[in-house]
Amino acid sequence: MSVKLQDKNLIYEGSVKRVFKNVDGNLLFQYTDDYSVFDWGKMPDTIANKGRSLAIMGAHFFNHLAEAKNWSSMPNSVHLKRFNQSWLKERFAHRVYSSLLSKHGVRSHYIGLVDEQNKQISFKAAANQLPYLTVVEASVIRPKPVVLANQNVYYYEPLSESEPTKPRLVPLEVIFRFGMPAGSSLKGRLEKDPSYAKVLGLDNIPEENSWFDRPVIEFFTKLEDKDRLLSAQEALVISGLTPERFEDLVETARDLALGLFVLFAERGIELWDGKFEFAVDKNGLLLVDSIGPDELRLIYKGVHLSKEMIRQVYRGSSWEKAIKDAQNIAKQQGRTDWKEICRKDLKEEPKPLPGPSKAMIDQLYGVIVNQLVGEEIFANQPTLDEFVAMVKS
Repeated sequence: MSVKLQDKNLIYEGSVKRVFKNVDGNLLFQYTDDYSVFDWGKMPDTIANKGRSLAIMGAHFFNHLAEAKNWSSMPNSVHLKRFNQSWLKERFAHRVYSSLLSKHGVRSHYIGLVDEQNKQISFKAAANQLPYLTVVEASVIRPKPVVLANQNVYYYEPLSESEPTKPRLVPLEVIFRFGMPAGSSLKGRLEKDPSYAKVLGLDNIPEENSWFDRPVIEFFTKLEDKDRLLSAQEALVISGLTPERFEDLVETARDLALGLFVLFAERGIELWDGKFEFAVDKNGLLLVDSIGPDELRLIYKGVHLSKEMIRQVYRGSSWEKAIKDAQNIAKQQGRTDWKEICRKDLKEEPKPLPGPSKAMIDQLYGVIVNQLVGEEIFANQPTLDEFVAMVKS
């Protein structure tokens, strides 16, 4: 059945994505050309081809990760030789890899890439019209903000894995890191607490721009006003998962990180870190949300190919400083409206990207799609090497 735009029910509109409820009960993700940095939300201008590129890349990644053959061949990849081989051997012997991924691929909420009539379309067709990712809906149980002991905290209702009849979002952002590039937030955490390296499984404090001998995992909140770093203990409680299922989540995140690392390395791109989100149903975990440059830190010949390129434009600005000041003020006053403090009290708001930076960033997403897919999906784009040379010049 075809679905016209007016038949869709808009159920969520974020800073970069709109979500519609389809007549068949599934969801439709529409990615926009808007962008967000420093958790601010929608910025004052847009980036060319961004929305269509994110839909295409999301579809490409979900398709690739769903193929068991891509997993069964992964242990033979030359790109994994840089990591600790004993640690890798344990990963490939674990039931998540040996019984699930290498035989069945990754389960996800992804159904297909469609147009406004709900018809499957090719990547090239998606580059020239408004595409949607159609996905299985997951229920979202939001934490309740409460004040306890004079502190603002969030209450997460106890959950049972056997209760939901449809997938339930796990309220965590699972962060993986292959190293500590310049600009990584991990550097500041290690400077404040050097013992945190042991928590992550690192033998020593890494130097900036160094690679680890294995990917490390961190957990952050997903549904609170501001992303908050969690211990494994708190992440387990918040997740509503059994210890066994939580172990599967960690193991799946490690394997997904390795799978993406190989995929990008085969195209000459370095994957340094990124984010995964999951849902759970009676059959286990599902990879959800999306995967693309907004969730990954990608570097090619020393040049960032992800949102980090945009962050660098605003780093050191009076607006970035005001954000940090506003967040400190909000914390001291027990408030959550730090953006209002930034706007009204500190008189700072983001400015549009300056002309030269915008001209380059407008080509970023189309260039990545063409390199990733291996063919010209977006016409009249420079090659990746041409783009990087332009950035460096």
